[in-house]
Amino acid sequence: MTNTTVMRLVGWRRLRQGKLYGFAEIELPIGLKIAEIRVLQGAKGPWPALPGKPEVERDGKTVRLGSDGKPVYRELLSWRSKRLREAFSERVVELVRASYPAEID
Repeated sequence: MTNTTVMRLVGWRRLRQGKLYGFAEIELPIGLKIAEIRVLQGAKGPWPALPGKPEVERDGKTVRLGSDGKPVYRELLSWRSKRLREAFSERVVELVRASYPAEID
């Protein structure tokens, strides 16, 4: 039987590319696993982005923004409060750092 009272890191896939450190897979205390959580470098340090999907135009082309042409993503999951979002973010970064200390600067 596993401890279901804490969030845990199930997997980590390093992919250092620009501001991206890699992808985490987390299991929440309720048993829900969330894969493909991007861990990114932000202005205030590393932060996790919940999975999203690229916005697509009617013709099937990905919507791109800005001069760099980065795709625009639509949020699939969200937290009901800023407090929950920040607590989740801090915990994901802690879990990745604890298991892979050299992965996040």
